Amino acid sequence: MNDEIHQDVLSTSSSQEFEMNRFKTKKSLPALLIVFTLATLMIQCFNLVYANIGESMHMSANTSALLSTVPGIILGVVCMLYDTLCDYISPKKMTLWGVSALVLGSLLGFFAATNFWLVLVARMIQVAGGQVTGSVFLVMTVKYLTNREKAIYIGVFNAVYYLAAALGVFAGGWITNIPWKFLFLIPTFSLFVVPWIIRDTPDISIKGSKIDVIGIIIFAIFALLIAIVFSYPSWELVIAIVLVGVIFVAYVAKGQNPFITSKLVKNSAFMGVWLLLVLFYLFNYATTPIYQVIGDNDHISLLVVSWCLTAVNLVSAIVGIFSGPIVHQLGRYGTMIWSGIAMVIGFVASALFIHASFWLLTVMACIFMAGITVVYTPIYDAAAAAVPESENGRAIGICDLTLNVTSSIGMAMYNACLANPQFLKHGLFGISGVAIGSSNMFWVMAAFSLVALILTFIFRKAIVKK
Repeated sequence: MNDEIHQDVLSTSSSQEFEMNRFKTKKSLPALLIVFTLATLMIQCFNLVYANIGESMHMSANTSALLSTVPGIILGVVCMLYDTLCDYISPKKMTLWGVSALVLGSLLGFFAATNFWLVLVARMIQVAGGQVTGSVFLVMTVKYLTNREKAIYIGVFNAVYYLAAALGVFAGGWITNIPWKFLFLIPTFSLFVVPWIIRDTPDISIKGSKIDVIGIIIFAIFALLIAIVFSYPSWELVIAIVLVGVIFVAYVAKGQNPFITSKLVKNSAFMGVWLLLVLFYLFNYATTPIYQVIGDNDHISLLVVSWCLTAVNLVSAIVGIFSGPIVHQLGRYGTMIWSGIAMVIGFVASALFIHASFWLLTVMACIFMAGITVVYTPIYDAAAAAVPESENGRAIGICDLTLNVTSSIGMAMYNACLANPQFLKHGLFGISGVAIGSSNMFWVMAAFSLVALILTFIFRKAIVKK
């Protein structure tokens, strides 16, 4: 009898603790989203205007692209670190540290705007600090909210990302009217919500295991070399990529506590979802700058292009808000199928009608971006469901790392394709002139999306796994 009473007390205590953490989490999430928005809008802002900034500083196109690709890889690395740290370090302390780094990077970028390499360092510090709130939001959502709330809040998070993207391309469009260095000051407004963060963010911490810094660094070097080789191709870099890749595989197999364990690699459900994440998001970053190229070819001002892309991202934000209910209604598998179909249709139509009006291309962008937006929620939900609850932070971290690194590598591939004269020579289905490159790029995006759609059918069991 005493044992039964003891078990009831423990159950009640555990339930009360969960509800208390759930209450604190829901109360703190809006402040986290505000900082995340201010930090994230810089990503799409620089994705749109990195070429303009590089040109103003007399840098080559390949060098200018580093303003987009390198911070993206840094973003992926810190995602992995933060999502793992969130399993046992106080979210409040992490968030305050992140805001501090975000503001420091912003001020450095503003005051060092005449030096390209300092601007690049400033962007790296910005993304490293700004991502803290995103990681804290996701991990707290997965750990402390109910299953129904998880889908809703992940959908809201996804919507806020695209709202931030809309604000970013809108801000980027104004660099023809104002000095671009003022863009760096936008994230400093996050200081206004620091009191809110201090008051409401949970201060929960437990003893955790060591972080696999070595493994993450090896992976980061591997990804960085892949991104660089597209901008500066050489046999030396290819050999270096192979060597670092072999080292990483050996480390995963023999390391004491690698962030990607051999057990996780053998988890077919998780690895299937991981591969789909790679394919669905490979050209995520490239969907913004390609419209600047189209605008230049059609003599459309950057401001008009930014207005159109703002509309596209607002549509994505609206879709993101409803992605939770959509997943609840259609399930992960059904949602991913429709997402893949939307992406294929949007990319193929853009490739075929590249000579049509810019407004029609904007509509096509709304279609494929809606697909990219909606697929985020079921992929992350499926990844978390494929591992034990105690490893949710690790799973989310690997997904964040993969998404950002993959998107950066896709951005490097995009720049390499458009810089290749052979890629610009022959268009499909009668496409000619300056539009050949953009049309061919859309075909490449469509091909990867089609492969992702086919593999979604193949990995159905992994996606629907509870």
